[in-house]
Amino acid sequence: MKSEATQEELQAGRGYEALFVPAVFAPWPAHLVDGAAVREGSSVLDIACGSGVLARAALEATGKSGRVVGLDPAPGMIAAAREVEPQIDWVLGSAEKLPFDNGSFDCVVSQFGMMFFQDHPKAAYEMYRVAKSGGKLAVAVWHSIDKNPAYRDIVAVLDEHVSPEAADALRLPFCLGDPDQVAGLFSQAGFDNIEIKTKVEQAKFPSSRTMVEAELRGWLPLFDIFLSEEKIGEVLEKSDAKLMKYSSPSGEAVFPTSGYIITAQKSE
Repeated sequence: MKSEATQEELQAGRGYEALFVPAVFAPWPAHLVDGAAVREGSSVLDIACGSGVLARAALEATGKSGRVVGLDPAPGMIAAAREVEPQIDWVLGSAEKLPFDNGSFDCVVSQFGMMFFQDHPKAAYEMYRVAKSGGKLAVAVWHSIDKNPAYRDIVAVLDEHVSPEAADALRLPFCLGDPDQVAGLFSQAGFDNIEIKTKVEQAKFPSSRTMVEAELRGWLPLFDIFLSEEKIGEVLEKSDAKLMKYSSPSGEAVFPTSGYIITAQKSE
């Protein structure tokens, strides 16, 4: 796994932080910090940390006496996360092979990352392995795209005006829509006291066009899909017909996002 981010990868990570975090992801860390019982002095591992919004919330909860580690396989994400908050220990690595000793963390968390793991059972076991005895797990996963109709509409825009590959890249985050299936993975890994809670939060973009622009500039580059400025302008113009319905009177685009939080515990 290469450790240095290219300029394009860093720009993609910065774009993700600037475009997605305030619009979509900012409301969710509170659910995970609470679900994993993160408190002052806790040691916390954030797996698939992205640009670090959950890890930063965990750092705020743990205070100076705690320890927060953010892990992600994307060098651009790690580089962008480090720019925002250098106090966190940012580590390049995969969920399937966590570079930590057994029983290293009080709390293991992951916000909308599990859908991208290459081997879900192995990743679930690794989460169990690095949790301390009595440690807590909290994971956020999106419901299916049918329960997130705004993203179903954006997929349709990408499919029609960009490419099937671009549309598939946006379908991927919604591939684990069955909570019971995911809960089963954690049960098989050894976790107990597993609970599932549905949560709905409001996403808010400056306009309906920026709903799509976030995908074009902040998401597709993570899949090595780069569009020219001319093409981006063309897609944004054509997106109006599909997405203007999400515009509020103020011009902002506001829509619900639906996911579920799984919490669990490693037995004493």
